[in-house]
Amino acid sequence: MQADSFVEKLKQFYTSTFDLEDGLLLGGQAYDVYGHFNVDNSRYVLVKKAKLWEANSQEHLFIRSWKKEEGPLTVEKLQELIRPLEEIAEPQYVRGGEKYPPKNHMYSFLTLVIVTDGEIEDETIRFAKKYKFGKTYLFNFRGYLETRLVLVSTRDNLVTTNQQGKELKKAYLKLMA
Repeated sequence: MQADSFVEKLKQFYTSTFDLEDGLLLGGQAYDVYGHFNVDNSRYVLVKKAKLWEANSQEHLFIRSWKKEEGPLTVEKLQELIRPLEEIAEPQYVRGGEKYPPKNHMYSFLTLVIVTDGEIEDETIRFAKKYKFGKTYLFNFRGYLETRLVLVSTRDNLVTTNQQGKELKKAYLKLMA
């Protein structure tokens, strides 16, 4: 399977729950697909004005197809793709440019999926498995952030994730079949 066809499968997989956009330029890095998912939950007594609690959760999805012509996916190239998430997406998409996320923020995920039909170096796989970027806001009173990293090699039928992205691995392997 080619990387582009797997990206199309990912788009079909996410289209029912995410608002998807083709193409996003973020911090000088181009991503093939950007997706946003937002859930607002609340409990109230009798009328909606009598809220007991309210919580907002969101996920920002960035999908990048890595072409063979770009060479093997190295740690340095992977760090270049991750950097805009840490430096731009977290402060702008999660916190809205503020010091903390909105009052009822519970959690946010930044999910980066890189799909290649080329080679992924062993060192890059080790880096991806150990990668972690997360934050707690105001001692968790304003929620937390986790970053999920997924590397997909269609050539080797391999899905590698960091600890936070492990729950995605099974679904992605099914998509490869």
